[in-house]
Amino acid sequence: MKKLPIGKQGFDAIIAGGMVYVDKTDAIYRMIENNDQCFISRPRRFGKSLLVSTLENLFSRGTEMFKGLAIEKRWTDKTYPVLHFDFSGLECRSAGSFQKDAVEKFLDAAKKAGVLGWQETPDKYRTIKILMNKICLMAEVNSMVLLVDEYDSPLNANLGNQNVLNDIRDAIRDFYLSVKENSSRFRFIFVTGVSRFNKVTLFSAGSSIKDLSLNPLYGSLLGYTEDEIRRYFAPHLKAAASSIFGISQDEVTEAQIDQVMDGLRRHYDGYCFDEKASVHVYQPWSVLNFLSPDNLYQLSDYWFIDSGVSTLLQNFIKAAGGVTRDDEQPQVPRNEFFMNTGPMSETGKAVILTQCGYYTIKKADPFYFYLGLPNLELRHAWAYILMSDTFKKCDQQSVQALNQSAYVLNRPDVSDKDIALLFNRTYKVLNSLHKAENEYAACDAPLLYCLGVGYDVRSEAAENGGRADLTFEMPGRRLIIEMKCARDGEAPEKKLEEAKAQILKHDYGNYVPVRETRRFAMVFSVPEQKIVLSEEV
Repeated sequence: MKKLPIGKQGFDAIIAGGMVYVDKTDAIYRMIENNDQCFISRPRRFGKSLLVSTLENLFSRGTEMFKGLAIEKRWTDKTYPVLHFDFSGLECRSAGSFQKDAVEKFLDAAKKAGVLGWQETPDKYRTIKILMNKICLMAEVNSMVLLVDEYDSPLNANLGNQNVLNDIRDAIRDFYLSVKENSSRFRFIFVTGVSRFNKVTLFSAGSSIKDLSLNPLYGSLLGYTEDEIRRYFAPHLKAAASSIFGISQDEVTEAQIDQVMDGLRRHYDGYCFDEKASVHVYQPWSVLNFLSPDNLYQLSDYWFIDSGVSTLLQNFIKAAGGVTRDDEQPQVPRNEFFMNTGPMSETGKAVILTQCGYYTIKKADPFYFYLGLPNLELRHAWAYILMSDTFKKCDQQSVQALNQSAYVLNRPDVSDKDIALLFNRTYKVLNSLHKAENEYAACDAPLLYCLGVGYDVRSEAAENGGRADLTFEMPGRRLIIEMKCARDGEAPEKKLEEAKAQILKHDYGNYVPVRETRRFAMVFSVPEQKIVLSEEV
């Protein structure tokens, strides 16, 4: 079984190390053949740096490292000096420190590519624009390749400091102006990053750099499709199934592999980088970490834990006001989809969340993109951030009592009274700031809390002609909650019977994959703001 390339961003290291490499070179070949200059944006940990490394190896070494890959027999181009420049990790506290650090590192890249001699020193160049002009002055037509990774990193680092942001943006703009003026010197130019910043020349009128970020042809260039996971990671999927079901690998069935994939699908699938909303991919970092035996094949929130959450994103998420339901998707006009670094509108917030990997395109029409949370990992992240902020404003004794009940749902013998106690504690904490007036709102507090502590819980999941209020998917079993509200003058006993009848009518929980299912009817009293009746059905 091949090693997993966890944390490996170098194409040559992956190939030389005999690690799993998901072959994207057919799309890479198409991209190079169809474009002389192009840009692609993707969230963190989606394989942008690996793509840049793959391009560097292809242009600088030919097909030497591409044996058996799709591009091997199609690529006939010669080799080129490759200027590979990574903007991440640059000093960016001021425009001056940025220029100094950028000149030093870009000079190193130029020397590595062999386009400048070792006698060149940083002191000779005040800006990266001057350095680029010097390199291009010495170069012939179509004689070099330029690859820029994380071009927006210095800008993202200064989103809270507008003055420094503007200065660094001007410096980057001047750099790309030089690239634009000398574009004939380059055989191929590729730029990547997380955000699409305006006013950096890359995307200005007259720019030759084509933005492929939402082009359907490249919707699966970064990230894994389900077919790719099944094909390239088949031995690892079998090992995961063997561990999860406690059987030998020889005993693993296709149905069990399908169950493993079902878990991966719910947790890590759903990302769409396609303006037609026809192609979706899995988060590769989370998939790789799940398949690692060191992580015991746990469906954890690997991408969210690794990436963390910036203060800026926390503010944006808090401003959204709650967990987004499938029928409450933010919609963004197509022509406003990309970020503007001016004052942040509600549109701008949604776009930033999309670019950073929190939202994704759910559907599209000729005028709008409809955005939403891509998968369970991101629902956990969303809930955690909202919940953490709310907890700061609440009685800490109540928060502590709630947390003591957090994992009661994991008990095989959990009762309706246990669930009611957990839910009532969520109301005491989370409804202290906002009263629940209907069934939706009565489910929001337990939904938010249970997502935030890591449960696989869905709200209003369609099944058997109806929608159960809350569905918990547990290892080997399923919990169904049907909630009814009793308002002033309404008998809780009657509402309980209505909930029980609805569960039985729709046979909630009876769907593939088949699991042991327990069903609970509950009545939430609006005047009392708590569950007053509960019963297992």
